[in-house]
Amino acid sequence: MGIDRHYKARTRTASISTVIGIGLVLFMLGVLGFLLLNAQALERYFKENVRVELFLKRDLKEVDVMQFRKELDTEAFTRQTVYVTPEEAAERLKEDVGEDFLGILGMNPLRPSVELLLEASHAHPDSLRWIAEHLQRDPRVEEVAYNATVVENIEANMNRLGLFVLGFAVLLLVIAIALINNTIRLAIYSKRFLIRTMHLVGATQWFIKRPFLGQSFWHGLFGGLLALGLLAALLQLARHYMPDMLAATDLTLLAILFGAVVLLGLLIALLSTWFAVGRYLRMNSEDLHWS
Repeated sequence: MGIDRHYKARTRTASISTVIGIGLVLFMLGVLGFLLLNAQALERYFKENVRVELFLKRDLKEVDVMQFRKELDTEAFTRQTVYVTPEEAAERLKEDVGEDFLGILGMNPLRPSVELLLEASHAHPDSLRWIAEHLQRDPRVEEVAYNATVVENIEANMNRLGLFVLGFAVLLLVIAIALINNTIRLAIYSKRFLIRTMHLVGATQWFIKRPFLGQSFWHGLFGGLLALGLLAALLQLARHYMPDMLAATDLTLLAILFGAVVLLGLLIALLSTWFAVGRYLRMNSEDLHWS
């Protein structure tokens, strides 16, 4: 009974390790697949968060500010406008700096401003230069400011990121196949003498392989489900920090990705088991001791 209990515990531990190994590898592949499928949504998310600061004349009346915002909202390049009063700007600065330097000055030198968020189609260096020049000519605007370097780097960095993710995905797929295959081969290694004995007493290859394939099916399935659980948790976390990007995610493509992750886990697990068992079936008794 003690030996049987010890054997079952070892088998259970090996199965859990196999499932976790498959799940983690598939999770990484799923993350890279999500990035590839949502490259355009990711680029649009960054572009739509480009901010143009329009600092207004200090003596501008509130009704003029509202009129200015209405005019901005009708422009093709505008996605959203936010009015920031001098008091709100001072409060933001206080949070960023960590101290109330305005209390020392005894006055608020900050000007009212309008934060302009752009449509993704206009978040390009040339378009931004034209928008800045166009708005600078408005008599109600004192200064236009935006981070030109960030805008210029978005497209270049996204192209580099796409190539990097694609290359890394291919590399990780090769590593995933090798790791899962090695994990399953190690799990079957302890049963190599049983496989050989069954073969010697006349059991067919399919009869011998069937229970191992059945076990690998469940390993691949549970590993895939573990990967889906981790992906779902990551997407929930991303939804909190990047809701705009996930809102643009194609649900059909996401469902296909989730299905592909599970199918890939099943395919790799079953094929690895098929070839691993076949390898021990082809060995003679002497080779089994040194394999």
